[in-house]
Amino acid sequence: MFDVKQPHGLPPVLTVAGSDSSGGAGIQADLKTMLANGVFGMSAITSLTAQNTTGVRAVQNADPAILADQIDAVFEDIPPMAVKIGMVSSAALIETIADRLTAHQARNIVLDPVMVATSGAKLIDDDAVAALTTRLFPLATVITPNMPETEALLAQVMQERTSEDDTESARLLSEGIRTEADMETAARTLAEHFGCAVLVKGGHGIKDANDVLVEPDGTVTWFTSPRIDNPNTHGTGCTLSSAIASHLALGETLPQAVRSAKDYLTGALAEQLDLGHGSGPMDHAWRWR
Repeated sequence: MFDVKQPHGLPPVLTVAGSDSSGGAGIQADLKTMLANGVFGMSAITSLTAQNTTGVRAVQNADPAILADQIDAVFEDIPPMAVKIGMVSSAALIETIADRLTAHQARNIVLDPVMVATSGAKLIDDDAVAALTTRLFPLATVITPNMPETEALLAQVMQERTSEDDTESARLLSEGIRTEADMETAARTLAEHFGCAVLVKGGHGIKDANDVLVEPDGTVTWFTSPRIDNPNTHGTGCTLSSAIASHLALGETLPQAVRSAKDYLTGALAEQLDLGHGSGPMDHAWRWR
Protein backbone atom coordinates (compact mmCIF):
# COMPACT_ATOMS: atom_id res chain seq x y z
CA MET A 1 0.00 0.00 0.00
CA PHE A 2 2.95 2.34 0.53
CA ASP A 3 6.56 2.70 -0.55
CA VAL A 4 8.96 1.47 2.11
CA LYS A 5 12.71 0.96 1.97
CA GLN A 6 13.01 -0.82 5.30
CA PRO A 7 11.56 -4.22 6.32
CA HIS A 8 9.46 -2.64 9.04
CA GLY A 9 8.18 0.52 7.39
CA LEU A 10 5.14 2.43 8.58
CA PRO A 11 2.73 4.55 6.51
CA PRO A 12 3.86 8.17 7.05
CA VAL A 13 1.28 10.83 7.92
CA LEU A 14 1.79 14.61 8.15
CA THR A 15 0.03 16.95 10.57
CA VAL A 16 -0.07 20.65 9.69
CA ALA A 17 -1.18 22.35 12.88
CA GLY A 18 -0.24 24.48 15.86
CA SER A 19 1.74 23.45 18.93
CA ASP A 20 -0.05 23.01 22.27
CA SER A 21 2.50 23.46 25.05
CA SER A 22 0.34 21.48 27.50
CA GLY A 23 0.27 18.48 25.14
CA GLY A 24 -3.45 17.81 24.93
CA ALA A 25 -4.24 19.19 21.48
CA GLY A 26 -2.45 20.42 18.36
CA ILE A 27 0.56 18.60 16.98
CA GLN A 28 1.27 16.96 20.32
CA ALA A 29 -2.12 15.22 20.31
CA ASP A 30 -1.79 14.49 16.59
CA LEU A 31 1.57 12.74 16.92
CA LYS A 32 0.41 10.71 19.93
CA THR A 33 -2.70 9.68 18.04
CA MET A 34 -0.75 8.69 14.94
CA LEU A 35 1.65 6.54 16.96
CA ALA A 36 -1.23 4.86 18.76
CA ASN A 37 -2.97 4.12 15.44
CA GLY A 38 0.00 2.47 13.75
CA VAL A 39 1.47 5.15 11.49
CA PHE A 40 4.60 7.32 11.45
CA GLY A 41 3.72 10.91 12.37
CA MET A 42 5.45 14.02 11.00
CA SER A 43 4.65 17.70 11.55
CA ALA A 44 4.68 21.15 9.99
CA ILE A 45 4.02 23.70 12.71
CA THR A 46 1.73 26.64 11.90
CA SER A 47 1.96 28.42 15.24
CA LEU A 48 3.38 28.30 18.76
CA THR A 49 0.97 28.67 21.66
CA ALA A 50 1.43 29.17 25.36
CA GLN A 51 -1.50 27.31 26.87
CA ASN A 52 -2.65 24.83 29.48
CA THR A 53 -5.94 23.21 30.45
CA THR A 54 -7.37 26.54 31.62
CA GLY A 55 -6.81 28.55 28.44
CA VAL A 56 -4.52 30.05 25.83
CA ARG A 57 -2.12 32.79 26.98
CA ALA A 58 -0.33 33.65 23.75
CA VAL A 59 -0.13 32.66 20.09
CA GLN A 60 2.69 33.32 17.65
CA ASN A 61 2.10 32.33 14.03
CA ALA A 62 4.90 30.83 11.98
CA ASP A 63 6.29 32.78 9.04
CA PRO A 64 4.71 31.47 5.81
CA ALA A 65 8.17 30.81 4.34
CA ILE A 66 9.23 28.48 7.17
CA LEU A 67 5.89 26.68 7.00
CA ALA A 68 6.41 26.13 3.27
CA ASP A 69 9.93 24.83 3.94
CA GLN A 70 8.63 22.38 6.56
CA ILE A 71 6.03 20.96 4.19
CA ASP A 72 8.50 20.75 1.29
CA ALA A 73 11.13 19.05 3.44
CA VAL A 74 8.69 16.35 4.48
CA PHE A 75 7.29 15.67 1.01
CA GLU A 76 10.70 15.61 -0.66
CA ASP A 77 12.04 12.92 1.67
CA ILE A 78 9.14 10.98 3.23
CA PRO A 79 5.99 11.63 1.15
CA PRO A 80 2.99 11.25 3.47
CA MET A 81 0.16 8.86 2.70
CA ALA A 82 -2.27 11.26 4.39
CA VAL A 83 -2.32 14.82 5.72
CA LYS A 84 -4.21 16.22 8.68
CA ILE A 85 -4.74 20.00 8.83
CA GLY A 86 -5.67 21.60 12.12
CA MET A 87 -6.14 25.17 13.27
CA VAL A 88 -4.67 27.80 10.95
CA SER A 89 -5.67 31.34 11.88
CA SER A 90 -3.94 33.31 9.11
CA ALA A 91 -5.03 33.63 5.48
CA ALA A 92 -1.37 33.82 4.42
CA LEU A 93 -0.62 30.50 6.11
CA ILE A 94 -3.71 28.90 4.57
CA GLU A 95 -2.59 30.06 1.11
CA THR A 96 0.86 28.61 1.78
CA ILE A 97 -0.54 25.23 2.83
CA ALA A 98 -2.81 25.08 -0.21
CA ASP A 99 0.03 25.99 -2.59
CA ARG A 100 2.45 23.42 -1.18
CA LEU A 101 -0.07 20.56 -0.91
CA THR A 102 -1.16 21.22 -4.49
CA ALA A 103 2.44 21.27 -5.69
CA HIS A 104 3.13 17.93 -4.01
CA GLN A 105 -0.18 16.37 -5.11
CA ALA A 106 -1.07 15.50 -1.52
CA ARG A 107 -3.76 12.89 -0.97
CA ASN A 108 -6.07 11.78 1.83
CA ILE A 109 -6.36 15.27 3.32
CA VAL A 110 -8.39 15.46 6.53
CA LEU A 111 -9.26 19.03 7.50
CA ASP A 112 -10.47 19.95 10.97
CA PRO A 113 -11.95 23.43 10.35
CA VAL A 114 -11.25 24.98 13.73
CA MET A 115 -13.30 28.16 13.44
CA VAL A 116 -15.52 28.53 16.50
CA ALA A 117 -14.82 27.82 20.16
CA THR A 118 -17.27 25.83 22.28
CA SER A 119 -18.22 29.18 23.84
CA GLY A 120 -19.25 30.41 20.39
CA ALA A 121 -16.30 32.81 20.01
CA LYS A 122 -14.74 33.11 16.54
CA LEU A 123 -11.18 31.80 16.38
CA ILE A 124 -10.11 33.01 12.93
CA ASP A 125 -10.65 36.18 10.90
CA ASP A 126 -13.14 36.51 8.06
CA ASP A 127 -10.40 36.59 5.41
CA ALA A 128 -8.96 33.37 6.85
CA VAL A 129 -12.40 31.72 6.71
CA ALA A 130 -12.70 32.70 3.04
CA ALA A 131 -9.23 31.31 2.30
CA LEU A 132 -10.05 28.13 4.19
CA THR A 133 -13.23 27.43 2.23
CA THR A 134 -11.93 28.46 -1.20
CA ARG A 135 -8.36 27.12 -1.07
CA LEU A 136 -8.29 24.17 1.33
CA PHE A 137 -11.81 22.70 1.19
CA PRO A 138 -11.44 21.82 -2.53
CA LEU A 139 -8.30 19.82 -1.65
CA ALA A 140 -9.85 17.98 1.30
CA THR A 141 -10.99 14.39 1.30
CA VAL A 142 -13.14 15.17 4.33
CA ILE A 143 -13.79 18.07 6.67
CA THR A 144 -14.81 17.44 10.29
CA PRO A 145 -16.79 20.38 11.70
CA ASN A 146 -18.46 20.32 15.10
CA MET A 147 -21.93 21.81 15.57
CA PRO A 148 -20.90 25.49 15.95
CA GLU A 149 -18.50 25.18 13.00
CA THR A 150 -21.22 23.52 10.92
CA GLU A 151 -23.54 26.46 11.59
CA ALA A 152 -20.75 28.92 10.71
CA LEU A 153 -20.18 27.11 7.42
CA LEU A 154 -23.90 27.10 6.67
CA ALA A 155 -23.87 30.86 7.13
CA GLN A 156 -21.01 31.03 4.63
CA VAL A 157 -23.04 28.94 2.17
CA MET A 158 -26.01 31.26 2.59
CA GLN A 159 -23.82 34.28 1.79
CA GLU A 160 -22.58 32.61 -1.37
CA ARG A 161 -26.08 31.54 -2.44
CA THR A 162 -27.73 34.94 -2.27
CA SER A 163 -29.72 34.34 -5.45
CA GLU A 164 -30.93 30.87 -4.50
CA ASP A 165 -33.83 29.68 -2.39
CA ASP A 166 -32.23 27.76 0.48
CA THR A 167 -34.98 27.57 3.06
CA GLU A 168 -33.50 24.55 4.83
CA SER A 169 -30.18 26.25 5.54
CA ALA A 170 -32.04 29.38 6.64
CA ARG A 171 -34.17 27.32 9.02
CA LEU A 172 -31.13 25.57 10.51
CA LEU A 173 -29.40 28.89 11.06
CA SER A 174 -32.52 30.34 12.65
CA GLU A 175 -33.45 27.39 14.88
CA GLY A 176 -30.07 25.72 15.30
CA ILE A 177 -29.10 22.11 14.60
CA ARG A 178 -31.25 20.17 17.04
CA THR A 179 -31.91 16.73 15.59
CA GLU A 180 -30.11 14.01 13.68
CA ALA A 181 -32.18 14.93 10.64
CA ASP A 182 -30.85 18.49 10.96
CA MET A 183 -27.28 17.17 11.15
CA GLU A 184 -27.76 15.12 7.99
CA THR A 185 -29.34 18.04 6.13
CA ALA A 186 -26.48 20.31 7.15
CA ALA A 187 -23.83 17.77 6.15
CA ARG A 188 -25.49 17.21 2.77
CA THR A 189 -25.70 20.96 2.12
CA LEU A 190 -22.01 21.46 2.90
CA ALA A 191 -20.90 18.43 0.87
CA GLU A 192 -22.85 19.61 -2.16
CA HIS A 193 -21.58 23.17 -1.86
CA PHE A 194 -17.91 22.55 -1.12
CA GLY A 195 -17.44 19.30 -3.07
CA CYS A 196 -15.78 17.29 -0.30
CA ALA A 197 -17.02 14.74 2.22
CA VAL A 198 -18.35 16.25 5.44
CA LEU A 199 -18.39 14.61 8.86
CA VAL A 200 -20.70 16.59 11.16
CA LYS A 201 -19.79 15.70 14.73
CA GLY A 202 -22.52 15.37 17.33
CA GLY A 203 -20.36 15.88 20.39
CA HIS A 204 -21.93 19.30 21.07
CA GLY A 205 -25.42 17.78 21.06
CA ILE A 206 -27.42 16.81 24.12
CA LYS A 207 -27.77 13.09 23.43
CA ASP A 208 -25.35 10.38 22.31
CA ALA A 209 -22.18 11.36 20.45
CA ASN A 210 -23.41 10.33 17.01
CA ASP A 211 -21.77 11.68 13.85
CA VAL A 212 -22.92 11.70 10.24
CA LEU A 213 -20.75 11.44 7.14
CA VAL A 214 -22.04 12.66 3.77
CA GLU A 215 -19.78 11.98 0.80
CA PRO A 216 -19.75 14.04 -2.42
CA ASP A 217 -21.80 11.38 -4.23
CA GLY A 218 -24.53 11.71 -1.60
CA THR A 219 -23.73 8.53 0.33
CA VAL A 220 -24.74 8.91 3.98
CA THR A 221 -23.19 6.93 6.85
CA TRP A 222 -24.12 7.30 10.51
CA PHE A 223 -21.70 6.47 13.32
CA THR A 224 -23.20 5.82 16.72
CA SER A 225 -21.34 5.83 20.01
CA PRO A 226 -22.28 6.49 23.63
CA ARG A 227 -21.55 9.83 25.19
CA ILE A 228 -18.71 9.41 27.69
CA ASP A 229 -19.33 11.33 30.91
CA ASN A 230 -15.92 13.00 31.04
CA PRO A 231 -15.33 16.76 31.41
CA ASN A 232 -11.76 16.38 30.11
CA THR A 233 -12.25 16.75 26.36
CA HIS A 234 -9.36 18.99 25.38
CA GLY A 235 -8.12 17.96 21.93
CA THR A 236 -10.99 15.70 20.87
CA GLY A 237 -11.23 17.33 17.42
CA CYS A 238 -7.49 17.08 16.85
CA THR A 239 -7.48 13.46 17.96
CA LEU A 240 -10.41 12.37 15.81
CA SER A 241 -9.12 14.02 12.63
CA SER A 242 -5.61 12.64 13.14
CA ALA A 243 -6.99 9.16 13.70
CA ILE A 244 -9.06 9.40 10.50
CA ALA A 245 -5.95 10.44 8.55
CA SER A 246 -4.01 7.57 10.10
CA HIS A 247 -6.55 4.97 9.05
CA LEU A 248 -6.83 6.41 5.53
CA ALA A 249 -3.05 5.99 5.29
CA LEU A 250 -3.48 2.38 6.40
CA GLY A 251 -5.70 1.80 3.37
CA GLU A 252 -9.15 1.92 4.92
CA THR A 253 -12.10 3.49 3.10
CA LEU A 254 -13.34 6.81 4.45
CA PRO A 255 -16.30 5.27 6.37
CA GLN A 256 -14.01 2.56 7.78
CA ALA A 257 -11.44 5.19 8.82
CA VAL A 258 -14.09 7.27 10.58
CA ARG A 259 -15.38 4.21 12.46
CA SER A 260 -11.87 3.23 13.54
CA ALA A 261 -11.14 6.81 14.63
CA LYS A 262 -14.34 7.08 16.66
CA ASP A 263 -13.61 3.79 18.42
CA TYR A 264 -10.15 5.07 19.33
CA LEU A 265 -11.48 8.41 20.58
CA THR A 266 -14.17 6.73 22.68
CA GLY A 267 -11.54 4.55 24.34
CA ALA A 268 -9.30 7.53 25.04
CA LEU A 269 -12.17 9.39 26.74
CA ALA A 270 -13.36 6.34 28.66
CA GLU A 271 -10.03 6.05 30.48
CA GLN A 272 -11.00 9.16 32.48
CA LEU A 273 -7.52 10.71 32.56
CA ASP A 274 -7.63 13.72 34.90
CA LEU A 275 -4.78 16.23 34.54
CA GLY A 276 -4.73 19.97 35.15
CA HIS A 277 -7.18 22.44 36.64
CA GLY A 278 -9.37 22.92 33.56
CA SER A 279 -10.63 20.76 30.71
CA GLY A 280 -7.82 18.26 30.55
CA PRO A 281 -6.46 15.92 27.88
CA MET A 282 -7.40 12.34 27.05
CA ASP A 283 -5.32 9.19 27.43
CA HIS A 284 -3.94 8.74 23.92
CA ALA A 285 -2.09 5.58 25.00
CA TRP A 286 -5.15 3.84 26.46
CA ARG A 287 -4.71 0.72 24.33
CA TRP A 288 -1.35 0.07 25.97
CA ARG A 289 -2.55 0.20 29.60
